[in-house]
Order: sequence, then structure tokens, then C-alpha cells
Amino acid sequence: MILAGVAGGASAQSLHQTAAQQSANKKGTRTNTGKPGPAYWQNSGDYDIHVNFNPANNLLSGEEKITYFNNSPDTLKRLIIHLLPDLYKKGVKRSSNIDPKDENEGLSIELMKIGNEQMDISNKKKAFHSGTNLMVMPKDVVLPHTKIDLKISWHYTVNTGSQVRTGMVDSGSYFIAYFFPRIAVYDDIDGWDDWSYNGMQEFYNDFGNFNVEIKVPFNDVVWATGERIGEEANLGPAIMQKLQQAKNSEKIVHVIDSADYKNQAVINSDNTGIWRFKANNVSDFAFALSDHYVWDASTVMVDSASKRKTLVSSAYNTIHRDYFDVANQAHESVYYMSHLYPKVPFPFPQITIFDGTDQMEYPMMVNDNPTETHKDAVQLTSHEIFHSYFPFYMGINETKYAWMDEGWATIGESVISPLMGEPEDEGIYSKTRYERISGTDKDMPLITNTKLYEGAAYLSNSYGKGGLCYWVLQDMLGDKLYFKALHQYMNDWHGKHPVPYDFFYSFNNATGKNLDWFWKKWFYEWVYPDLAINKMEQNKGAAKITISNKGGLPVPIYLIISFDKGETKTVHFGADVWKDGKTEFVVTQKLASKITSVRLGNDLTPDKNDLDNHWTEK
Repeated sequence: MILAGVAGGASAQSLHQTAAQQSANKKGTRTNTGKPGPAYWQNSGDYDIHVNFNPANNLLSGEEKITYFNNSPDTLKRLIIHLLPDLYKKGVKRSSNIDPKDENEGLSIELMKIGNEQMDISNKKKAFHSGTNLMVMPKDVVLPHTKIDLKISWHYTVNTGSQVRTGMVDSGSYFIAYFFPRIAVYDDIDGWDDWSYNGMQEFYNDFGNFNVEIKVPFNDVVWATGERIGEEANLGPAIMQKLQQAKNSEKIVHVIDSADYKNQAVINSDNTGIWRFKANNVSDFAFALSDHYVWDASTVMVDSASKRKTLVSSAYNTIHRDYFDVANQAHESVYYMSHLYPKVPFPFPQITIFDGTDQMEYPMMVNDNPTETHKDAVQLTSHEIFHSYFPFYMGINETKYAWMDEGWATIGESVISPLMGEPEDEGIYSKTRYERISGTDKDMPLITNTKLYEGAAYLSNSYGKGGLCYWVLQDMLGDKLYFKALHQYMNDWHGKHPVPYDFFYSFNNATGKNLDWFWKKWFYEWVYPDLAINKMEQNKGAAKITISNKGGLPVPIYLIISFDKGETKTVHFGADVWKDGKTEFVVTQKLASKITSVRLGNDLTPDKNDLDNHWTEK
């Protein structure tokens, strides 16, 4: 039997709200219940894109029609258009190192028409560049609750080195992302998202519908966001037959293998090189192509109730032997995500893991470099696929709050990888990275805008600290209450743009608990994880173990108690023992035999200094 007592304490306090959050609450777009307000709105854009990519000179040219819906109550006098290929433009500020051979003139706009006005973007009164953004001031404003059409023609040169999430993979393969001009987010919190992409922080996009036509050389196969339209016009009959088999098989099907290339069976003889894809209600679009990649695929039942299935694929170079198992890893990941964690049916009809040069996610596409070990492949595959929920099921602002998606992908990877026989070396990915900087001036409060820092602080907060927070929360609430809150949060903000307060208040509301004390410590204060065994007393029949919270961060208590008869016992208390600022917790253990040692902590609990986590009888 375990008895517990508590010493010290202070009353809980409400969370600080930014002026923008208070304004949103007042206007009714956000609430303190965590649900979208009755006046919630968000803008969107539908994209009809025709793109031509020529690997001979790496020129990508395109034409697009954007139908932009201004669902806001505001009149938009300007539009901000992201030109993300301008990361490679000479003179643009960036965090990533770029090979001089990849620096170029950026994305060139040949034609831009907004409504009935053909824009002269050389006229500084009508348009100007700011980093990777193009600010345009059309003649006609965009009134509230109206839509406007944009037509844009453009071209740029795709990078062949310096692959920052996009570019050439090998002489016959490319992963192409951020290739089209797109309208920035205008939301109820910040208005226009005018952040210039620098290669470090990630993205914030509106949802929309995409119809995309991609023209490539005759012998190339294309994989992309969305579902294939008319693929029988591209793929040979034997490949089509195997693809249909994969769409109905839980076992891996080799849709394209090396023999198919040798036999010239991959491409339909009538293929024009034009590939078509359609994706609805997604926040981005990416594609990849190769003239020699093999293709493995299978189908996962993601929703037992509706019998909905997802096609899971990997496309790779056979010289990368680690990729031989990636299709299986992806299959298992999608299954576990749908049925175990987060226990929400996988949201997309297909997903492809492409053997690329980076570690980056897109709706229904993943750009993953080959890895040296099976463990690395499993953990990378599960991590990137988990992003299908955060930020693609929910339109999270990764640029401002990276922990809102990377933290979830981190804990998702750490839960799912062990189920495939490859547990994390440190319990939770990046736990050690966080422990290393915790308690230093690099340890930023999680609520800090991610755009304001980088390096060790960015990586630690986004991955390790974020993932650990979610694990501690689940450990404290228990699985039933935790998943109830997580599902309410995900259901309420599916297809919308949640901010941190929506997450905080949603969990408060769903659990019926005021967790503000927890959010305050984990997200707002300069505290860190450091528990210690402060005192150990045992007399005949009872022992008292006093645990001190030296760092101030609420984390769980795990005690492994060893007795003189060779028995051991694990004792656990959730992080709520530190509620209201309590700094000491006393565990009373009734004794049948003498305690010889006590060990504080486990593989998942972060601790800055574990030298004071042991007690041994002298």
C-alpha cells in the first residue's frame, strides 16, 4: 500500500493571453472552451495548376488559376503571395547553406492577373518583393465574403544540390516541393502571414482543393499529393494490373520492379508524359519523379466502421537497401496510427514515402533520405507519416509554434517505433537533447514564437520538450481521459487553424480539469526537469521517501524500490503531485522487509541531473 503526503504550495493562476488572443475571444472567433467561436472564419484557395518540368535543363514552368475565398469580415487591400523557390534567390536571407551553383534569380513571374487587372509587378506601387514574399496591391480590393481569381504564369530553375526539402535526388530522380506561387494565410489572430521562408522554420498554409497536371519526360513515373486521375493513360497494362492488386492487398505488392524497366513495361506506349492528380481539402501539394525507381505498395484498413482504406507506397532506388522494408514500415505505421495512437482513422486516401534527400512531410507525400540502420528507417518513417495529422489534418502554424506539430510527431514516433521492434534509444526522441539545454538560457519557454530562435533551442523545443510534454500529460491524465481530450481537440480543429490556447482550453474542457497550472509551468516559465531523492527514512514497519522538485517542471515520479529479500517494486505518481507550485512530495511505504535501495526516474522521464536520483543503504 502506498500513502502520500505533500508539502509547500501556491494557488493556481489563469493563463496569460496575448492581445491578439483576447481580441479573437472578444470577436467570437475563439473561445475559452477550446472550441472554435461562433464567428470563427478562415480563408481558402483552390488551385488549378499546369506545370512542365524538364530535367534536361532543370527548368520548371507553370500556369495556375487560384480562386481565393475571403471569408473574413475584413476588406483586403493587398495580397501576399509566397514564392518559396526564392529561398535560392541571390540576396535572400536564409538559415540554410546554399551551394553557389544553386543560387539563381529565383521564381520569375511572366504573367499575373488579379480579377480583370493585369498586374505590372515591376511597378513598385503595385508590387514589391520582401524575402520570399511578393506583396501585391490590386486595383480592386477584395471585399469580405467574396472571392477573386488570380492567374499566374511563372518559371524557375530547380536546384541540383543544396537540397533544402526539394530538388534533384539523382540524375533521373527529383522531389519537387514549394514549386508554385500561393497566397499566404490571412487569419483571425495575426492577419497576413508575412514571414519570409529561410529554410529552418516550416510552414503555415490555408486548406484548399488542388487539380494538378504535371508534364515530364516520357519515361518518368510521377508520384504526388492526391489521387491519380486517369493513370491508365500513363502506366503500362502490367503495372496497372499490379497497382489494382495493391489497392486490394494488405500484403506488399511490387507494383514496379527492376525487371519492369528492363522489359519496358512501366510506361504506356500512348503516354504523353502528362500526369494528373486531384486532392481536396489539403494544405499543400508536392510531387516526385524518377525514370528508375521501383514502387512497392499495399492497402491498410484505416477505419473499421466505414471500411475506408489507404494505399501506402514507397518509391526508391534499389541501391538503398534500407528502403526494401520501408513499404512495410509505412503500412504498419498507418495501421497503428489509425487504431492505436492517435486512434484516429488515417485522413488521406494514399501516402507515398519517396527515397529523397531530406526528412520532410507533405500531404500524402514524404521526402525521406536513405538511412544507415533499420532502426533509423523505422523511426524516420513513423515520424514523417505522423505529420499527416499534425499539421495536415489540422492546419497548424508550424512557423510560429513548431511544437504543435513536431512534438506530436515525436511522441507518435516514440510510441509506434517500439511496436515495430525499434524503440528509441532514449525513451522519447530528443529527450537527451532537451535535457542537455534545460535550465540554461537556451531553454526557451514553449510558448515563445518559434520564428524568434533557431539552433539547439529550436530543435530541443520543437521535438524533445514538445514530445515530452505530451507524454507527461498522458501519464498524468491516464489513457481514457487523455484520448478523450485529444480526440475532442482534433475533431474540433480538423481542417482549421488552432493556436496554443485552443489546445490548452480544449484539454481543460474535455477533461473537466483546470490544467492551467500545468500549461503555465510547461509553456510559460523558465523551469526545467530535475527531481531528487531529498530524504529517506525507514523505521520498523514504514518508510518515508521525500522527493524534491529542484527544477520546478512538473514531471511524474517513478520509484524503483529494492528490498533486502531480493524483491523490487515500482511506485508511480503523475505530474499533478506538483500542482499549485508544490516542491516536495512524501511517499510513505509500508514495509514487510527492509529497503536497500531506491532509484528515481525511468527511461521516459527527463531529468537534468540524475546523480541525486539514487539512495542506497549504507
